[in-house]
Amino acid sequence: PINGSGVAAPGVIHESGVFHMFIQTEFMKSGGRCEHAVSNDGFHWVVLSPAILAIPDTEEDGIYDPHPAVIGGRRYLVYSAMPKFTRVPQPDIYLARSQSDSWFGPWKRIGKILDHNEVPHHNTREDPDYEWGIEGAQLVELPDGRVLLNATCFLPNGLRGNRQRVFFAIADDVAGPYVSMGPVLEPGQPGENGHSTVMIEGGQLSLFYQSRVATTDHRWRYGLARCDVALFSKVA
Repeated sequence: PINGSGVAAPGVIHESGVFHMFIQTEFMKSGGRCEHAVSNDGFHWVVLSPAILAIPDTEEDGIYDPHPAVIGGRRYLVYSAMPKFTRVPQPDIYLARSQSDSWFGPWKRIGKILDHNEVPHHNTREDPDYEWGIEGAQLVELPDGRVLLNATCFLPNGLRGNRQRVFFAIADDVAGPYVSMGPVLEPGQPGENGHSTVMIEGGQLSLFYQSRVATTDHRWRYGLARCDVALFSKVA
């Protein structure tokens, strides 16, 4: 029952025996819905009312890439949103909070939490060879209470197909302001990476990500990287 030209990029969370999936319907054009589906086993899903809808002729004329997060015990959806575009979608990162403090909403839009201009290693809107916007965001609460934003950017320099990167940003509050730590993975050879998921357990941060490099004919593959969470305590 979920339809659209860009049904993809699900964000899923499991709580109290129920899986909650939030999934986009569009990403290459105006409109779009953040659909909400539930399942008891992760295989058989019931689609509920959409969590968030695009708002025509606003900064959220198109929405996609929703991801659920629990920060400070409260439930949030982080997602990409963009105004109408003539060349290429130029999304920024937005946030909504559940007013019922459950995954069933209703959802209150908090607004934009990260803009192109706040990411120095991202291509600018004015770049004649602009590739894409900020997307694939995920929020994770760090052990010290700060918030880690894990997302995808596109470098301002280099050949197309080699600019996409996973980057981290940190904030004291879930609504920001976020300070970017810059790209966290280099391909090691011509290629790119992005659209990743962070998991923290036992003092370790694991990053599960997509990548493609020249030696695999730029076909997508999956990678895993790890670091000590204690490293983030050194970031002011």
